[in-house]
Amino acid sequence: MIVMKFGGTSVADAERLVAVAEILRSRLDRRPVVVLSAMAGVTDLLVEAVAAARRGERDGLDAILGELAKRHRWAVAGTIQDGTRRHDLNLEIDAIFEELRQLLRSVRILGEGSPRAADTLLSYGELLSTRIACAAFGERGIPVRWVDAREIMITDGRHGAAEPDAAAVAGRCAKSLVPLLDDGEIPVIGGFVGATAAGDTTTLGRGGSDTSAAVLGAALDAEEIQIWTDVDGLMTADPRMVDGARRLPSVSFAEAAELAYYGARVLHPAAIAPAVRRNIPVRVLNSMNPDGPGTVILDRAEEGAPPVASIASRGDAVAMRVVGRRMRVDPGLLPKVLRLLDECGLVPEIAVSSDVAVTIVTSGEVDTEPLRRALAHEAEVERIDDLAIVCVVGAGLASDPAVRGRVAAALAALEPAVVALGARATSAAVAIPAARLEEAVRDLHREFFD
Repeated sequence: MIVMKFGGTSVADAERLVAVAEILRSRLDRRPVVVLSAMAGVTDLLVEAVAAARRGERDGLDAILGELAKRHRWAVAGTIQDGTRRHDLNLEIDAIFEELRQLLRSVRILGEGSPRAADTLLSYGELLSTRIACAAFGERGIPVRWVDAREIMITDGRHGAAEPDAAAVAGRCAKSLVPLLDDGEIPVIGGFVGATAAGDTTTLGRGGSDTSAAVLGAALDAEEIQIWTDVDGLMTADPRMVDGARRLPSVSFAEAAELAYYGARVLHPAAIAPAVRRNIPVRVLNSMNPDGPGTVILDRAEEGAPPVASIASRGDAVAMRVVGRRMRVDPGLLPKVLRLLDECGLVPEIAVSSDVAVTIVTSGEVDTEPLRRALAHEAEVERIDDLAIVCVVGAGLASDPAVRGRVAAALAALEPAVVALGARATSAAVAIPAARLEEAVRDLHREFFD
């Protein structure tokens, strides 16, 4: 059997849902389990709704709920032609929205929403998309069965970033999903959503639908995990920056993990780990070009694969250079800096350490003041804003010194502020001024692919 995960853009509206039904029909012989995200933009709207409810904003909340209802009603109207089926589904949607309104009303009245309540509210995106999709697929003669993700995806209690319990998920799959497959039915389950063993709703964090698919694929010992999105696969560079960017036929798990970590938005890094452990191929496909071969992610690079796979990049980066005041060897400086970053919720994307200094590059909204205050007596903290990260990824960096030398020379020509070799030795990353990002990516792509 295979696991087929469809992201938000693949189920964004009625037209896309009908297209997914045809993709599913063409693969019925492979005994698929289907994992669906919320419709594109819906999770963001639910996040806004939770925030508005916490602030007590009734008018803002009503506007968001109105937009959510409109989008899902249009999806029902555009996919369900049978009057009885459409009536029954609309009643079901009414009940789901009434639950959502009551929960948001409770948060608004109290003026606060716990992480547990937020997870429950965010789960409604997948609850709605899977209900509508099941009705749309069923009307087209596809033998689907809706499955509540909270009954299958058992996790720990870290709300907002829950970790699936692989053994518990495998047990639930054997009990609930395998019998459906044996009876010729196709389970349809929401991604991103899970529950603790006690039944409290959890979410797996952004990109969590990929993780759901990978965990289910590992639990079911799938032949393949398919991630259906809106691009033809992993590319040699961001096609928005490089007109000549090309699809990669295959990459290794190590290369895919580095690409995802350093900016390739096609795949969530956490999705790779369960597949790696079971040596299950992950194939990235385009739901708008279903006949395309996509990119297959394998345990290791295939024979004859190019030494450099891709150029990954991301903007919005900040560097922090921490220099010990006493200018002497301090083996505790790096662990202390990393601990303080963790306490501030910052994830280092590049870390370079010497005897007396540590340089960290991270991205997003970064407040360096807590770090500066905590280290005031022992180190100076210099902040460098408006940076971008560019990373050359390829198995050849680990296996061929000549490739490493060529990559190092190309990156040095960018005059970077920070340089680091990836932990897997399959990548080399630099931090450069953000204004030079697109030019740098194009130059590197010319060097290694043109």
